[in-house]
Amino acid sequence: MWGIVQRALMRRYKSLTHPMWVKAMTTAIGGLESSGYFRWAHSGDLRGVWHLNKICQVAKNLPKIKFWLPTREYGMVSDYIQAGNKIPDNLNIRLSAFMIDGEPPTAIAKRLGLTTGGVSTDDSFTCPAPLQGHKCLSCRKCWDKHIANINYKKH
Repeated sequence: MWGIVQRALMRRYKSLTHPMWVKAMTTAIGGLESSGYFRWAHSGDLRGVWHLNKICQVAKNLPKIKFWLPTREYGMVSDYIQAGNKIPDNLNIRLSAFMIDGEPPTAIAKRLGLTTGGVSTDDSFTCPAPLQGHKCLSCRKCWDKHIANINYKKH
């Protein structure tokens, strides 16, 4: 909708295929992320198995940073894992429900050894961000592979 935002998103999208993307992202995240936590795909999702491979390489390059990737691209993630690739220990892939108030994809997540997330209109959400100025603050549940499902409030 906003031209400046659309141009920035397109620039970022085009950069994904640059041969130096993994090195550039490793340098940028490693040099700027002082919290030790990084969320992938703030706007958008995986573009292919090749994109997930690059994200995994960045995570491998930065073992002291915990990464969280919310995605609805179950097929791409499944293809990546079934091809014999491993998800780095410091990357939590959370498969997202497709619909608000929809069931999270628990079966496929369990089969792949991943976690899930859903969006709800009721008060059963787990994520405290709406009560904290829409910030994680000290909460790091989304990055925690031991939390099987996180429910987010519709916003």
